[in-house]
Amino acid sequence: MSTSPAATPPETSTKAAASKGVVAHYYPGVLIAVVGGICSEAISQHYGAPAMLIALLIGLALHFIYDLPKIQPGINYTARSVLRYGVALLGIKIAVADMIAVGIAPLALVAGAMVMTMITAVVVGRMLGLSKEFCAVSGGSVAVCGASAAAAVASVLPQNEEAERDLAVTIAVVTLMATIAMIFYPLMVKPLGLTPQDMGVILGGTIHDVAQVVAAGNAISPKVGELATFVKLVRVALLLPIVMGVFIWLGKAHAEANRAQGQKVSYIPGFLVAFFVLAAINSFVFPQFPGAAWPKMVSDWGSTISHYFLVIAITAIGIKTNLKSVLDVGWRPFALIVIETLVMLAVVMGGVLLMK
Repeated sequence: MSTSPAATPPETSTKAAASKGVVAHYYPGVLIAVVGGICSEAISQHYGAPAMLIALLIGLALHFIYDLPKIQPGINYTARSVLRYGVALLGIKIAVADMIAVGIAPLALVAGAMVMTMITAVVVGRMLGLSKEFCAVSGGSVAVCGASAAAAVASVLPQNEEAERDLAVTIAVVTLMATIAMIFYPLMVKPLGLTPQDMGVILGGTIHDVAQVVAAGNAISPKVGELATFVKLVRVALLLPIVMGVFIWLGKAHAEANRAQGQKVSYIPGFLVAFFVLAAINSFVFPQFPGAAWPKMVSDWGSTISHYFLVIAITAIGIKTNLKSVLDVGWRPFALIVIETLVMLAVVMGGVLLMK
């Protein structure tokens, strides 16, 4: 007597079908962004160019595929959600012990320079006729950590074509400024007769992207490179209050409008909560296990995954952005980011020289 196989419960088959439908909905766009991100990283490692700038350029070159309806859901998901995952994982690199080791006075100086840069972004940006949203994104990018910070700030602002263009412009210009700083700042600080800590504070407190900070510091000495990296991580740690401030200033009104339309709203974005929790764990839990291998492994993996998530997300942002709209923005956004960069340099270097 033969037994027929047990029938699949209707609920299970419905869930499986729904899961397949979700995958099919997002898969084409996500796959394209992932492939573009992998290409960006390969080019970056081979030629030494900034990975996020390469990702943006590859994305811009692929903008034509965004006209395909089946591509759009996955690209939109990657540009927003994967971006937030990458920002959240930045918290795994933050440790309070590293920040305290730099010293209270340098920390206060760098924090003050960040506040001054944000104020400059808003005041000068409005004088130049730029939107408040662009001022927030560019100011956060220069004050904190370049392209990653620009993406983090943009993620709590209303998402539209203008916002994506502003983010693309900011990433391009701030990466250019970081590369220029990486080359010229070491040449500028070496003749001043400063201590390795002073040079580390200046380089880590003024150069925009982490990779350029490491390169600039090590161009002087490994000790300066290490100190500059610690100072840079202080700026990364202050990403959370800056993004929360921008959300309260500009993003909350958008959230209120969504709530009025019946959409679920989170007034404390979940990815920022995750950023804080990971930083707290790294600061107060892992140090209880001296000599253990797994905390460093977790930190390294988290940092690597965060980097790839951000590269993939910026590829997707590039795909969504029309290059013509980027080229049409004029000289004002470029001028604002240059001014912000000079203010950051003047405050940090001036403070170090006064303390000396």
